[in-house]
Amino acid sequence: MFWLPLRAFEENGLAAGWANLAVFATPVVLLLPVALLRMSKRLPTGVGNAATGLLVGGAVALYSESVLHTDVARALILFYVTPVWSTILEATLLKRRLTASRTAALVLGLGGLITILGGRTGVPVPQNFGDTLALLAGMVWAYGSMQVRANPAVVIFETVFSFFLYGSLVAVVIALLPIELNTHPPTGAEFLRLLPWLILAAVGFLIPVMWGLLWGSKHIDAGRLGILLQMEAVVGIGSAALLTDEPFGIVEVIGTLLVVGAGVVDVAGEGLEPGNSA
Repeated sequence: MFWLPLRAFEENGLAAGWANLAVFATPVVLLLPVALLRMSKRLPTGVGNAATGLLVGGAVALYSESVLHTDVARALILFYVTPVWSTILEATLLKRRLTASRTAALVLGLGGLITILGGRTGVPVPQNFGDTLALLAGMVWAYGSMQVRANPAVVIFETVFSFFLYGSLVAVVIALLPIELNTHPPTGAEFLRLLPWLILAAVGFLIPVMWGLLWGSKHIDAGRLGILLQMEAVVGIGSAALLTDEPFGIVEVIGTLLVVGAGVVDVAGEGLEPGNSA
């Protein structure tokens, strides 16, 4: 449901790039006192996790911006083609064997990608800036997730703080791009009018959700986590179909089924491979 506050802030005076920046920077400001307290006690804050923060936080910043430039359903479907990029990265960089389940996920994911990009025009290419951002976000997320799995676990605060901090840096760059929807930064009056709502969104939604996701991911196996995360695509796409006037027809339904199916096959099939527990 992350697209709802983003669209609401844009509709109430924050231009696209600045709305994205605001929802990333507000949690940073609210978490800063805790970071400074940890620093005074010589504890890590997450600032040193620049590579992971830029990849994971940057990926979500790109995705967040994409929903302000294209249909929500398209952004979600294109972002969730991640099993395709994960499979390609692991096969090329990590030299992992291409199993039957991963091959099936690759075929389903590519099918969903081609369907959503070319289903209405016949040409499977991004139709606008938002489509491009969503595709790029999925690629960066796939690589960032691979790096997270390769690194030792760190304290959850560090991960959450670095996520918002470095996501904010990427959002700054996006906000400064010379594109039509970015227009101009908000005036002081506009910002103060929306500040209580930004704080409410950060405290009541963004920080708890990220904290819960990162904490929960440490306590369940990767396969179950992957299946649960596919619910994000289902809920997001379903909410967009119900709550917006954006096109949602057979093309989007087929694209959703293929992409979600790719994710389910990917994580479910992994547990069935020799040497893994179901």
